[in-house]
Amino acid sequence: MKLALKKLCGAFSLLAACGAAALAPAAASAQAQTDSRLDTILKRDKLIVATFSTAPPFGYTDEKGKLVGFDIDISRLIAKSLLGDENKVEFVSVTSEGRWPAVASGRADIGVASTTVYPDRAIRVAFTRPYIDSGMSVAVRKDANVNTLAELNSSKYTLANLSNPQMMDRQKRFLPDIKVLTFDTPSSQFLALKSGQAQAMQMDTPVLNWYAANNQELKVLPEALAVTSGNAIFMKQGDFQLWLWMDTMVQEMTAGSRYNEYTEIYRKWFGRNPPPQRFYSMAAK
Repeated sequence: MKLALKKLCGAFSLLAACGAAALAPAAASAQAQTDSRLDTILKRDKLIVATFSTAPPFGYTDEKGKLVGFDIDISRLIAKSLLGDENKVEFVSVTSEGRWPAVASGRADIGVASTTVYPDRAIRVAFTRPYIDSGMSVAVRKDANVNTLAELNSSKYTLANLSNPQMMDRQKRFLPDIKVLTFDTPSSQFLALKSGQAQAMQMDTPVLNWYAANNQELKVLPEALAVTSGNAIFMKQGDFQLWLWMDTMVQEMTAGSRYNEYTEIYRKWFGRNPPPQRFYSMAAK
């Protein structure tokens, strides 16, 4: 009887050991799946950001070959706040369509690429709240002698577009009769306009204002193609910890503890102050 009981206990011990061994990889896998990308960034001690290198003043390569722009400086402020050093950031240059797989594949931690928030895009990536307000406008060559969208809506003119569905939809709605050339990068759009290959281009209003300020032959039409929208940081969906930290950082930049630094960056690239912080007064009611 004692011998049988001893054998039975031994069998149970073996089963328990086998079960624990079998469960260990599953537990490790589950832990790996629950680890936030935020933990990875902190362990790596470097932030990897997908951005544009051909979209001034947000992100572009200057005459010295250095990547500069509003989005670049914003990314450095994020790295400084997260890792204590603005230089602990690596940039991955992407195209308009390439920004989504860059974060979905894990090639980049986040995207800071003058990206407007749209509901259909929010199916593909997770957005923070906007870090800058924007809009959509049209820049034209002055020698086209066009002052309104109605005058531009003609088959004798050509519009330079980016290869994204939102631009295509706006063109069909506001300029259905115009000819269209489609490009992968904002710099290619601009070169088409600059060379006369196109007479107009649509883009974020701050970008067009920057181009017009630096190219006397261009002007921005006063009519907007869309209501005021927001550019936001984006990342792979499903990582609440990373999203929460980034969304909190945007809140602190635009209306909190990092507002002074954000203002310096905003003024540097746009020549004006950002929208003011929330009003606060110690005065008694």
